[in-house]
Amino acid sequence: MSNRVPLSVFVALSMILKVGSSVRAQNTAPASAGDQVKAALQNCYQCHGVGGVSVIPTRPTIAGQKSEYIRRQLVAFKNSAPQGSQDRDGDVDNGAKGAAIPVRNDPVMEHMAAGLPDQLIAPLADAVAKLACDGGAAKAERNNPPARPAAAETCVVCHGADGIGLQNQVPNLAGQQRAYLRRQLLLIRETAWGGQPREGEAWRSHPIMEAKVARMKIVDIDAMSRYFAALDCRGARAAVSK
Repeated sequence: MSNRVPLSVFVALSMILKVGSSVRAQNTAPASAGDQVKAALQNCYQCHGVGGVSVIPTRPTIAGQKSEYIRRQLVAFKNSAPQGSQDRDGDVDNGAKGAAIPVRNDPVMEHMAAGLPDQLIAPLADAVAKLACDGGAAKAERNNPPARPAAAETCVVCHGADGIGLQNQVPNLAGQQRAYLRRQLLLIRETAWGGQPREGEAWRSHPIMEAKVARMKIVDIDAMSRYFAALDCRGARAAVSK
């Protein structure tokens, strides 16, 4: 009996090895930038709600937020993480664009942002900005919009009369979670009076906002938070476009 292996067997084995190598290559191939953004968005949804629309009062809705604002916050969180560089007395470095970004600390967000590759931050911010701020749900037209409290008059210079930021780095406030807005104002107010972050606690510094809210009364902060939370997140032009 011959011990030679038939040529057909060699051909079959060769094809199997090639297919196996191709499958392994596909399984180990790096994900595309688009796939990475989609995966990052899914991580965001765990805390910020499906589609970026929050259902937890203390967590902000990020859907439809200004892209540059989102990008700057992610950079601030990433630079504030333990492995990042930070300056608790002022600003952290913005990196690519070279402008200063106010320091922002939050243990959860620092952890999440620390794992984001630098080149993914801007595309992720753009993807968040394109999400529907109301989740795409139809809203009844408001016949009697809330009256703007006197304390909120100073806000409209930057955040717009309808709560939509007038610049890309200025966040939209309209339709945001009331408890979240209130908490951020109180954190900034505390920082303005020299408060320092304690381990495991959120902390927020913003020179312009500190000057605005340093002497603001709690009752006014409550009124402002209720007002902006009650506005349509799509802005004043939403009713016109129907």
